[in-house]
Amino acid sequence: MNETTILLSGNPGAEPDFLATVEPAIPRRCPPFVLPFELVIDEYTREPWSSGRTDDPSVDDDDGWRSCYLVSTDGRDRLAGFMGYLRDRKKAAVARFAAPIGDAPGGGGGGRAVLVVPYDPPPPVPRDDLPEGMDASRAIFVKYLRDENILGRDRTTQARTGQHKSMQAEKTQQQQQQQQPQQRTHNNQTRQERGSQRQQPTGEKVITKPPRPAPSTGKGVGLLGNLLGAQRRTEDHLDMVRAKKASRDSSFDAGTGAAGCINAFRAKVSSDLEAFKNDRTSFSTKVHIELSSLVRSVPPDERDGVTMDVFRFAVYEQVEEVGMDRWVAAREPSEFMDECVITVYKEGHCPKEVLEDMNRGELPDEIKGQARHIVESQSRAVQRKEKKMDERMVKDSTAEDVVVLNTNKRDRRTLEQIQKDLLNEDEEVKRSRFET
Repeated sequence: MNETTILLSGNPGAEPDFLATVEPAIPRRCPPFVLPFELVIDEYTREPWSSGRTDDPSVDDDDGWRSCYLVSTDGRDRLAGFMGYLRDRKKAAVARFAAPIGDAPGGGGGGRAVLVVPYDPPPPVPRDDLPEGMDASRAIFVKYLRDENILGRDRTTQARTGQHKSMQAEKTQQQQQQQQPQQRTHNNQTRQERGSQRQQPTGEKVITKPPRPAPSTGKGVGLLGNLLGAQRRTEDHLDMVRAKKASRDSSFDAGTGAAGCINAFRAKVSSDLEAFKNDRTSFSTKVHIELSSLVRSVPPDERDGVTMDVFRFAVYEQVEEVGMDRWVAAREPSEFMDECVITVYKEGHCPKEVLEDMNRGELPDEIKGQARHIVESQSRAVQRKEKKMDERMVKDSTAEDVVVLNTNKRDRRTLEQIQKDLLNEDEEVKRSRFET
């Protein structure tokens, strides 16, 4: 069994951790290369040669990449998570190790081989082509290069190609500079002819032909010269356009005025919360906001933009940022409009009643209106009942020769008003209506 233990390290020289124990699994073929008993992955790159979907054309076939699938044999299934980590960051993992004897340059030892785990492997092998008992989710695609110096030769070739392109660009630029004076002379002559035509009398028609451009020793003007001429005319027109006025934002200073006040308050709250985060003995803290003292240094014409809501939002923002969305910030009731106290609790230390008050939503206006109507109807019913009791007491206390007037008055209410009053009356009022 050609098993290899893969160790994973975040940085070169750091202590590696165990990743998986793998062995080559090539469909219906022998492994194209031999891996050591243990190797460490400690490099990550986005170089073109690390991609799993395109081969490097500058590498020869004899010294080219060899690829295969490695299947996990330890049963821990960590390779799927490792591949997800590489895909999220779009980086390939690289391991360098001593090349086996026979793969090293010259057939001997001493060279260093490269093993790459691409983040974008080719399409998976069909399940029918896999060896018996092999699961595709436990396999990863790798690339092997027997000598790391091949990559260095690739970089040298790319550098030479870039140098050749830069030399061609310099030659093209020199040709453009040589053709610009000729085009400029032609444009000046055309302008002078147009000016002389405008100065001629209206009765005479003068037909002039533009002179032919002076012959040049090199190539003709051609398409490139026409483009340069059009660019020159565009530049002449742009010179006549007025420049825009400087924006007033250039004099803006974030350290003064309303912006400076808000930034200073945010910095103070951030430092206090950082100290509260580092203190392992305290689980709650309070942030006091006094609007009168905070806006004391703000000019009067900018105080409209500095309100209590702005400072409260700054506190909530810093609580979310420092607490990593795990802290709870609750506002305490206050007697004054320009003062506010916000209590910040660490995760798991917020009282239940505070959470209930924060999660309790406000009642809709319809429900509030119904509750108000019920209270008002009950109070009116009590007032009518008390009024009738007072009248009864007055009637019983009066003498027999006293006549009480206006006791049987005609009811002048409409049917709608009577039905509305009946619906709003309580059971006690309804029963009292039928009493003596």
